[in-house]
Amino acid sequence: MIKDKNAAKGKRFNDSEFITWGIHPVMELLQQSPKTIAEIYILKGKKQLKIQDIIDLAKEKGVRVKFEDDFYIASESGSKCNHQGVIAKTMAVATVDEQTFLASLEASATPPLLLALDSIQDPHNLGAILRSAAAAGVTGVIIPKDRAAPLGGTVQKIAAGALAHLQITLVTNLSNFLQMLQHYNIWNYGTVKDGGQSIYSVDLTGPVCIVIGNEEKGIRPLVAKQCDFKISIPMQGKLDSLNASVAAGITLFEVVRQRTSV
Repeated sequence: MIKDKNAAKGKRFNDSEFITWGIHPVMELLQQSPKTIAEIYILKGKKQLKIQDIIDLAKEKGVRVKFEDDFYIASESGSKCNHQGVIAKTMAVATVDEQTFLASLEASATPPLLLALDSIQDPHNLGAILRSAAAAGVTGVIIPKDRAAPLGGTVQKIAAGALAHLQITLVTNLSNFLQMLQHYNIWNYGTVKDGGQSIYSVDLTGPVCIVIGNEEKGIRPLVAKQCDFKISIPMQGKLDSLNASVAAGITLFEVVRQRTSV
Protein backbone atom coordinates (compact mmCIF):
# COMPACT_ATOMS: atom_id res chain seq x y z
CA MET A 1 0.00 0.00 0.00
CA ILE A 2 1.42 3.38 -1.07
CA LYS A 3 1.19 6.06 1.59
CA ASP A 4 0.14 9.58 0.73
CA LYS A 5 3.28 11.72 0.92
CA ASN A 6 1.21 14.58 2.33
CA ALA A 7 -0.61 12.43 4.91
CA ALA A 8 1.64 13.66 7.73
CA LYS A 9 1.33 17.31 6.81
CA GLY A 10 -1.90 17.99 8.65
CA LYS A 11 -4.92 19.84 7.32
CA ARG A 12 -5.23 19.85 3.53
CA PHE A 13 -6.36 22.79 1.40
CA ASN A 14 -6.70 22.86 -2.39
CA ASP A 15 -5.65 25.86 -4.44
CA SER A 16 -8.96 25.63 -6.29
CA GLU A 17 -10.83 26.33 -3.04
CA PHE A 18 -11.86 29.79 -1.92
CA ILE A 19 -8.65 30.55 -0.05
CA THR A 20 -5.91 33.16 0.02
CA TRP A 21 -2.46 32.40 1.41
CA GLY A 22 0.76 34.19 2.26
CA ILE A 23 1.45 36.97 4.77
CA HIS A 24 1.06 39.97 2.45
CA PRO A 25 -2.03 38.74 0.52
CA VAL A 26 -3.86 37.78 3.74
CA MET A 27 -2.97 41.08 5.42
CA GLU A 28 -4.17 43.01 2.36
CA LEU A 29 -7.39 41.00 2.29
CA LEU A 30 -7.95 41.77 5.98
CA GLN A 31 -7.38 45.47 5.38
CA GLN A 32 -9.55 45.77 2.27
CA SER A 33 -12.27 43.12 2.50
CA PRO A 34 -12.47 41.55 5.98
CA LYS A 35 -16.15 40.64 5.54
CA THR A 36 -15.21 38.20 2.77
CA ILE A 37 -13.08 36.11 5.16
CA ALA A 38 -14.73 33.14 6.87
CA GLU A 39 -11.72 32.29 9.04
CA ILE A 40 -7.94 32.44 9.13
CA TYR A 41 -5.64 29.49 9.81
CA ILE A 42 -2.28 30.12 11.49
CA LEU A 43 0.48 27.54 11.78
CA LYS A 44 1.40 26.98 15.42
CA GLY A 45 4.91 28.10 16.30
CA LYS A 46 4.99 30.94 13.78
CA LYS A 47 6.18 33.90 15.84
CA GLN A 48 7.02 36.47 13.17
CA LEU A 49 5.90 40.00 13.93
CA LYS A 50 3.86 40.11 10.70
CA ILE A 51 1.96 36.96 11.70
CA GLN A 52 1.10 38.62 15.01
CA ASP A 53 -0.05 41.70 13.09
CA ILE A 54 -2.47 39.47 11.16
CA ILE A 55 -3.77 37.93 14.39
CA ASP A 56 -4.26 41.36 15.96
CA LEU A 57 -6.01 42.81 12.91
CA ALA A 58 -8.24 39.74 12.57
CA LYS A 59 -9.32 40.20 16.20
CA GLU A 60 -10.01 43.89 15.53
CA LYS A 61 -12.09 43.03 12.43
CA GLY A 62 -13.98 40.22 14.15
CA VAL A 63 -12.48 37.48 11.97
CA ARG A 64 -12.06 34.07 13.60
CA VAL A 65 -8.51 32.69 13.82
CA LYS A 66 -7.71 28.98 14.15
CA PHE A 67 -4.30 27.57 15.04
CA GLU A 68 -3.20 24.31 13.40
CA ASP A 69 -0.26 22.00 14.14
CA ASP A 70 0.38 21.70 10.41
CA PHE A 71 -1.32 22.26 7.06
CA TYR A 72 -0.51 22.34 3.37
CA ILE A 73 -1.98 23.43 0.05
CA ALA A 74 -2.42 20.83 -2.69
CA SER A 75 -2.03 22.47 -6.09
CA GLU A 76 -3.94 21.10 -9.08
CA SER A 77 -1.23 22.44 -11.38
CA GLY A 78 1.55 20.86 -9.36
CA SER A 79 3.09 24.23 -8.51
CA LYS A 80 4.33 24.83 -4.97
CA CYS A 81 2.15 27.07 -2.82
CA ASN A 82 4.22 28.75 -0.09
CA HIS A 83 1.58 29.63 2.49
CA GLN A 84 4.13 31.20 4.93
CA GLY A 85 2.11 29.81 7.83
CA VAL A 86 -1.14 31.64 7.14
CA ILE A 87 -4.23 30.81 5.07
CA ALA A 88 -7.49 32.76 4.87
CA LYS A 89 -10.59 30.80 3.95
CA THR A 90 -12.92 33.15 2.10
CA MET A 91 -16.55 33.22 1.05
CA ALA A 92 -17.47 32.03 -2.43
CA VAL A 93 -16.95 34.74 -5.03
CA ALA A 94 -20.21 36.60 -5.52
CA THR A 95 -21.35 36.86 -9.14
CA VAL A 96 -24.52 38.22 -10.73
CA ASP A 97 -26.65 36.70 -13.47
CA GLU A 98 -26.65 38.13 -16.99
CA GLN A 99 -29.94 40.02 -16.67
CA THR A 100 -28.93 41.67 -13.39
CA PHE A 101 -25.64 42.67 -14.96
CA LEU A 102 -27.36 44.22 -17.99
CA ALA A 103 -29.93 46.01 -15.81
CA SER A 104 -27.11 47.66 -13.85
CA LEU A 105 -25.84 49.26 -17.06
CA GLU A 106 -29.06 51.22 -17.43
CA ALA A 107 -28.72 52.50 -13.87
CA SER A 108 -25.12 53.62 -14.30
CA ALA A 109 -24.66 57.37 -13.83
CA THR A 110 -21.41 57.39 -15.80
CA PRO A 111 -20.40 55.72 -19.10
CA PRO A 112 -19.80 52.03 -18.26
CA LEU A 113 -16.31 50.63 -18.52
CA LEU A 114 -16.69 46.89 -18.99
CA LEU A 115 -14.07 44.18 -19.32
CA ALA A 116 -14.72 40.91 -21.19
CA LEU A 117 -12.20 38.10 -20.80
CA ASP A 118 -12.15 35.53 -23.57
CA SER A 119 -10.64 32.20 -22.46
CA ILE A 120 -8.18 33.49 -19.87
CA GLN A 121 -7.10 30.11 -18.50
CA ASP A 122 -4.05 30.98 -16.42
CA PRO A 123 -5.27 31.75 -12.87
CA HIS A 124 -2.29 34.03 -12.24
CA ASN A 125 -3.19 36.11 -15.30
CA LEU A 126 -6.87 36.18 -14.34
CA GLY A 127 -6.09 37.29 -10.80
CA ALA A 128 -3.75 40.04 -12.01
CA ILE A 129 -6.33 41.25 -14.56
CA LEU A 130 -9.07 41.43 -11.93
CA ARG A 131 -6.77 43.37 -9.60
CA SER A 132 -6.10 45.91 -12.37
CA ALA A 133 -9.83 46.05 -13.18
CA ALA A 134 -10.71 46.94 -9.59
CA ALA A 135 -7.97 49.57 -9.46
CA ALA A 136 -9.21 51.11 -12.73
CA GLY A 137 -12.80 51.31 -11.48
CA VAL A 138 -14.22 48.84 -14.00
CA THR A 139 -18.04 48.79 -13.92
CA GLY A 140 -18.32 45.06 -14.56
CA VAL A 141 -16.35 42.01 -15.68
CA ILE A 142 -17.67 39.39 -18.11
CA ILE A 143 -16.18 35.89 -17.97
CA PRO A 144 -17.36 32.82 -19.91
CA LYS A 145 -18.46 29.89 -17.77
CA ASP A 146 -16.27 27.58 -19.83
CA ARG A 147 -12.72 28.05 -21.08
CA ALA A 148 -11.74 30.21 -18.11
CA ALA A 149 -9.73 29.69 -14.95
CA PRO A 150 -11.99 29.11 -11.92
CA LEU A 151 -12.32 31.92 -9.40
CA GLY A 152 -10.52 29.79 -6.82
CA GLY A 153 -7.60 30.17 -4.46
CA THR A 154 -4.85 31.16 -6.90
CA VAL A 155 -7.03 33.81 -8.55
CA GLN A 156 -8.10 35.20 -5.17
CA LYS A 157 -4.52 35.26 -3.86
CA ILE A 158 -3.23 37.19 -6.87
CA ALA A 159 -6.27 39.51 -6.91
CA ALA A 160 -5.74 40.16 -3.17
CA GLY A 161 -9.23 41.38 -2.29
CA ALA A 162 -10.12 42.88 -5.67
CA LEU A 163 -12.97 40.43 -6.32
CA ALA A 164 -15.03 41.93 -3.50
CA HIS A 165 -15.03 45.27 -5.35
CA LEU A 166 -16.06 43.98 -8.78
CA GLN A 167 -19.38 43.06 -10.36
CA ILE A 168 -18.71 39.81 -12.20
CA THR A 169 -21.05 37.84 -14.45
CA LEU A 170 -20.35 34.36 -15.79
CA VAL A 171 -21.92 34.02 -19.23
CA THR A 172 -22.84 30.95 -21.26
CA ASN A 173 -21.99 32.47 -24.65
CA LEU A 174 -19.58 35.40 -24.70
CA SER A 175 -20.18 36.21 -28.37
CA ASN A 176 -23.94 36.51 -27.85
CA PHE A 177 -23.48 38.58 -24.70
CA LEU A 178 -21.24 41.07 -26.49
CA GLN A 179 -23.93 41.38 -29.15
CA MET A 180 -26.46 42.20 -26.41
CA LEU A 181 -24.16 44.94 -25.10
CA GLN A 182 -24.49 46.72 -28.44
CA HIS A 183 -28.21 47.16 -27.74
CA TYR A 184 -27.17 49.13 -24.65
CA ASN A 185 -25.08 51.47 -26.84
CA ILE A 186 -21.84 49.99 -25.61
CA TRP A 187 -18.97 49.71 -28.08
CA ASN A 188 -16.86 46.56 -27.99
CA TYR A 189 -13.12 47.07 -28.41
CA GLY A 190 -11.14 43.90 -29.09
CA THR A 191 -7.43 43.96 -28.25
CA VAL A 192 -5.24 42.41 -30.95
CA LYS A 193 -1.51 42.05 -31.44
CA ASP A 194 -1.45 43.35 -35.02
CA GLY A 195 -3.67 45.41 -37.28
CA GLY A 196 -5.59 47.38 -34.70
CA GLN A 197 -5.80 51.11 -34.10
CA SER A 198 -3.46 52.43 -31.42
CA ILE A 199 -5.16 52.66 -28.02
CA TYR A 200 -3.70 56.18 -27.83
CA SER A 201 -5.55 57.36 -30.96
CA VAL A 202 -8.99 55.84 -30.20
CA ASP A 203 -11.66 57.69 -28.25
CA LEU A 204 -12.40 55.52 -25.18
CA THR A 205 -14.34 58.08 -23.18
CA GLY A 206 -17.79 56.70 -24.02
CA PRO A 207 -19.49 53.47 -22.92
CA VAL A 208 -16.95 50.75 -23.77
CA CYS A 209 -16.23 47.09 -23.27
CA ILE A 210 -12.58 46.09 -23.54
CA VAL A 211 -12.19 42.52 -24.77
CA ILE A 212 -9.02 40.68 -23.77
CA GLY A 213 -8.18 37.41 -25.51
CA ASN A 214 -6.51 34.16 -24.56
CA GLU A 215 -2.84 34.22 -23.52
CA GLU A 216 -1.71 32.33 -26.64
CA LYS A 217 -4.42 32.51 -29.31
CA GLY A 218 -5.99 35.88 -28.58
CA ILE A 219 -9.69 36.56 -29.16
CA ARG A 220 -11.64 33.71 -30.73
CA PRO A 221 -13.05 34.43 -34.25
CA LEU A 222 -16.73 34.36 -33.20
CA VAL A 223 -16.00 36.76 -30.36
CA ALA A 224 -13.92 38.99 -32.64
CA LYS A 225 -16.91 39.36 -34.99
CA GLN A 226 -18.79 41.13 -32.20
CA CYS A 227 -16.00 43.66 -31.66
CA ASP A 228 -16.80 47.03 -33.22
CA PHE A 229 -13.16 48.06 -33.21
CA LYS A 230 -9.78 46.33 -33.03
CA ILE A 231 -7.19 48.10 -30.90
CA SER A 232 -3.49 47.50 -30.24
CA ILE A 233 -0.78 48.67 -27.88
CA PRO A 234 2.11 50.12 -29.94
CA MET A 235 5.32 48.14 -29.35
CA GLN A 236 8.60 50.06 -29.22
CA GLY A 237 11.09 47.25 -28.59
CA LYS A 238 11.91 43.97 -30.30
CA LEU A 239 9.11 41.98 -28.62
CA ASP A 240 5.79 42.05 -30.47
CA SER A 241 3.34 41.02 -27.75
CA LEU A 242 2.53 41.42 -24.06
CA ASN A 243 1.25 39.15 -21.34
CA ALA A 244 -2.58 39.27 -21.20
CA SER A 245 -2.64 40.81 -17.73
CA VAL A 246 -0.12 43.49 -18.69
CA ALA A 247 -2.07 44.32 -21.86
CA ALA A 248 -5.30 44.55 -19.87
CA GLY A 249 -3.74 46.89 -17.31
CA ILE A 250 -2.25 49.22 -19.93
CA THR A 251 -5.51 49.38 -21.90
CA LEU A 252 -7.75 49.93 -18.87
CA PHE A 253 -5.62 52.75 -17.54
CA GLU A 254 -5.54 54.40 -20.95
CA VAL A 255 -9.34 54.52 -20.63
CA VAL A 256 -8.90 56.06 -17.15
CA ARG A 257 -6.38 58.59 -18.49
CA GLN A 258 -8.69 59.69 -21.29
CA ARG A 259 -11.72 59.98 -19.01
CA THR A 260 -9.91 61.96 -16.32
CA SER A 261 -8.28 64.36 -18.76
CA VAL A 262 -11.48 65.55 -20.46
